[in-house]
Amino acid sequence: MTDGLWEQLHYDDDNSWSGFYAVTFGNREYDVDLVIQADDDQTEITECQKQSFLSFTEKWTSIEPVLVNALIHYYNQEEKYSYGPENEEDAALWWPDINTYQELVNAVAPETIVIPPDCMMNGGRKIFLLFGRTWGGEDLDDNGVGVCFINEHISEIGYKDIAF
Repeated sequence: MTDGLWEQLHYDDDNSWSGFYAVTFGNREYDVDLVIQADDDQTEITECQKQSFLSFTEKWTSIEPVLVNALIHYYNQEEKYSYGPENEEDAALWWPDINTYQELVNAVAPETIVIPPDCMMNGGRKIFLLFGRTWGGEDLDDNGVGVCFINEHISEIGYKDIAF
């Protein structure tokens, strides 16, 4: 990460800083949105927010394999066949088999890193990583997958809205 990352972010009307960050996932590089949320009276990115991001990115190579396995488990235990068509052929198209690293990285793509304001860091360094996904039909509501990390460990997996 370059030291100039924080200066490249711009403050938005929705009370957050945003920009882009390059993430390697499944041996592919993605430019993901980086969103740093602010408290109402916050005028700068806090040290806690910076440390959350730096710790997460420094440990990414050890986080990624654990994340892939957790996403495979989440997909198979929580999402697969939880909604969608009742017809077996149509359901098979909505819900492909995802049991391996390669199948998972072909089915999801990282889109956004969200760093919440300090008031939400009650359990430690918190980061949300949000993914687009290919299963479950057309995603009109942008439900994707959201993963909450606390101190670089997975705390929760669900829909993207866990970050907001």
